[in-house]
Amino acid sequence: MNFWWYFLLFGFPLIGGLIGWLIKKHNPVHLKLFLAFSGAFLFSITIISLIPELYHHHETDGIKVGYLILGGFFLQILIDVFSGGVEHGHVHRHTENVSFRVFLALAVHAFLEGMAGGSGFFETHAQHSFLWGIALHEVPAAFALMVVLKSENTNSKWLIPVAALYALMTPAGAFLADHAGSFAANAEEFMPYIVAVVIGVFLHISTTILFENSEHHRFSLYKIIAVLLGASVAIISGGFH
Repeated sequence: MNFWWYFLLFGFPLIGGLIGWLIKKHNPVHLKLFLAFSGAFLFSITIISLIPELYHHHETDGIKVGYLILGGFFLQILIDVFSGGVEHGHVHRHTENVSFRVFLALAVHAFLEGMAGGSGFFETHAQHSFLWGIALHEVPAAFALMVVLKSENTNSKWLIPVAALYALMTPAGAFLADHAGSFAANAEEFMPYIVAVVIGVFLHISTTILFENSEHHRFSLYKIIAVLLGASVAIISGGFH
């Protein structure tokens, strides 16, 4: 991975965190539309690029990959228990003293995504789509983290450092995976299985965004447009490659 991808993986969540820090009252409609776009993009690249390429890789065990994708799906359910689901749009006021728990859950989530993104497992086009999907998804996650911190009246001097620390989680995971060969000779053998877990996480998050965040489980016209745009961008980006 080159410098610009690390910059992207750091910059997008930092921007999300800064927006959450700056605004006094967020508009849930705007957030849901952005989530719908990013969720559709994430779901589309997972289905049309990531899963086919993962199974196409001749050195991976297809059965094991399937179990790990399923495991990643349920791992995200466990993470939701601690994060309250803020990574896919649940930014309502939380009970007190949950900010550390939310931060820790989101940090683990972001670090795992970074490891998959930095694995170098995919061909260039799928790798780029994967990294864009991670970056787009981390914007609302970082934004929601700031909303939670502010709802607990966290000391304002800690908000920016926490936003920066969270923004470092994904590039830190990517850096570790990118340089894993320096620490363990057989590290590359495990990368497809880390990717499989993260694909399961992606499937949970994207489907939750698309369906759970709809009013009365109905799609508004604006949300349909946002979903179609997200899916179209994913399809077009794949077509260009």
